[in-house]
Amino acid sequence: MNFSIKVVSLFILFTFIAYALPLYVDNGERTPPPTSIARNEQTSIDENEGYPLPVTGYESYIGQPIAAYTARHGEPIRVGKAYGDSEWWIFGTNAADYIQIGVKDDIIRSLYILGNKIETGMYAIGMTQENVLDEGYLARNFQLTVSDTPYELALSKKQQKLTPLIQFENDSFVILLFDDVTETVYGMYFLSNEALLDLEYYSIVSDESYEVGRDDWERSVAADEENVLQIKSILGVLRERRGLAMFQESEKLLSAAGELMPSEAGVNDFTAAFTLSDQRIEKKLAEVAPDTRTAFVFDDEGYSVPTLFLKLLQVDNVIFDDYLTHYAVAGNEHYQLILLSEQPIAP
Repeated sequence: MNFSIKVVSLFILFTFIAYALPLYVDNGERTPPPTSIARNEQTSIDENEGYPLPVTGYESYIGQPIAAYTARHGEPIRVGKAYGDSEWWIFGTNAADYIQIGVKDDIIRSLYILGNKIETGMYAIGMTQENVLDEGYLARNFQLTVSDTPYELALSKKQQKLTPLIQFENDSFVILLFDDVTETVYGMYFLSNEALLDLEYYSIVSDESYEVGRDDWERSVAADEENVLQIKSILGVLRERRGLAMFQESEKLLSAAGELMPSEAGVNDFTAAFTLSDQRIEKKLAEVAPDTRTAFVFDDEGYSVPTLFLKLLQVDNVIFDDYLTHYAVAGNEHYQLILLSEQPIAP
């Protein structure tokens, strides 16, 4: 009997120790969570706090006269026509120094930067997402005002990862352009509030809708030609950054692109919707390059070349296929078209 009582007593004692011991463990002995987990927890807590950030870098040029930029950095290599009574001022020619600046009424609205030697400020080309998070969190919702009207933007999870937004105190933003292969920033797109909404890239979730007003823009052949030049330049910079050979222009592809694009007289609401299609492009490429591998990029929102690449690099990286060596580029107010092939096409 005494033995049974002892056994029961010992069982109760050990049970009490097993449950009570963790309560008396020194908190200092607990293992802290990994840094990445702590950062993610902090990010979720601070999601809607902290923005806008102070102005410390290239965002300071937004809203300034273009003369303020040229006074420090020199004259552009060219000034090209843009749609909507705007201009593109182009500086640099390669992956080290390329930048194009959107200007309207002599005021800077945007800076599209691909040159990795340009000192842009807190954020820079070549940064990883970890580098970016070291500078602060990446939010998914932003409030901004254009013409005294408030708007709210919401980023998708994919946009937050590949094209996150940073907001600054001078009514400007920067889109950090991430390469989904190298997982580093390959470019930066600084924009005014109005220029950001004009992109129609991020979803507006507020009650107020935003109208870009492109119906009032006049068709401009000069702007079409400028877009083609920009596409060629940006393709060259992006290929150079990846260590790939530069595309060579193909006369056969150029002729095919010209046949595919609607003429100036033929551009209207009907042809803009139905003249170009994947099927037509594939058929034409099969005619001019029956025994070679080909590819193409086709976009029906041909107003802004930076916007074209913003969307293109989230969907299809065919421009980085190393077997493709030759190309042709065509564009107008309704379309941007890039035809690609793996070798010169015999005449």
